[in-house]
Amino acid sequence: MSDEEALFETKDVMLFDGPPQIDELAPDQLGVNIDLFRQVREHYKKAKENIACRVLADICQDIQDSGYIGRMDDSATRLSTTTVTIQRWRSRFADAGLLKRQNRNGLYSVDPKVAIRLDAKGDIIKPANERKAVFKF
Repeated sequence: MSDEEALFETKDVMLFDGPPQIDELAPDQLGVNIDLFRQVREHYKKAKENIACRVLADICQDIQDSGYIGRMDDSATRLSTTTVTIQRWRSRFADAGLLKRQNRNGLYSVDPKVAIRLDAKGDIIKPANERKAVFKF
């Protein structure tokens, strides 16, 4: 097992050497582009304990049913670090195109080239369309 594979604790993760292929995933399964983790590890090799890969793996495993990633404080607790560290890495990953900023309040979603999660029916879990949330008066 490689270092990248050790980052994922669940058995419902399928690793791809490129963007995840939807047709190869089963319902309730997460598809992850492991090649990006190798690139992140190499690019941020001076990061302490290579926290970059650990944060990205936690983000991928924390895709919620809404399509967005979970709270920073929950991630910080799981990784035994601070919320400042988690926010810094989320911002860096968004700048690199691995995450998508949904708003300016820290709401992110994972880019499909990084990870795709399927629900129990086998449909892709993705954020709701922004235009549906606009209020009209």
